Amino acid sequence: MKNNHLANNPFFRFMDHLGDVFLLHLCWLLGSLPVITLGAATCAAFSVAGKMAAGEEYRVGHDFLAAFRRDFAMATRTWLAMAALGLLLLMSYQLSLANAGRFGGLLIALCAALGVIWLGSFGCGFALLGRFSYRRGRDAMKDGLRLCLIRPQAAGVWLVCNGILPLLYAPQPQLFWYLFPLWLLIGGGGSIAATARLLRPAFLRLENQTR
Repeated sequence: MKNNHLANNPFFRFMDHLGDVFLLHLCWLLGSLPVITLGAATCAAFSVAGKMAAGEEYRVGHDFLAAFRRDFAMATRTWLAMAALGLLLLMSYQLSLANAGRFGGLLIALCAALGVIWLGSFGCGFALLGRFSYRRGRDAMKDGLRLCLIRPQAAGVWLVCNGILPLLYAPQPQLFWYLFPLWLLIGGGGSIAATARLLRPAFLRLENQTR
């Protein structure tokens, strides 16, 4: 006989949610393995995470695949454009490292600031793409940047979860390899789910405006 009290137990609710986040991470990770599909996988993961944050009915695997197919073209085009911009920033950063002196330091600071803007726009922009309809991906990225300013706590969580680990690779390789297995286990899905939850108040206002 099924114990109906288990569903209301906070511990079992937490474990159930943790299992969904792990499954979401697994879907995102597998969907991102061909790097060209990382945008579609991120968009689909945010679509599922948005339902989780809103308390809507969802099935992680089913809804992820449905959103992946639905938004594949738009998300892939947007990701390729963002990837090209990111590579340009990375090349500029490497160039600035090769230049000693004050000018090189200014370039490093500028590239770092633009990198933070790029990562924040990517996270919040794809969160918007996963929840709302856009005709152009660049509009979602612009709105994502504005959303970072509106919900800085969400942008902060996204930046920390996805930006700190790469920065540790060169100066702290031991710490990097200590944290990397944890990120590989749940990091992508966890950061997407946490960001979606923190963005929920802003999304609720947008949903009310579009009704």
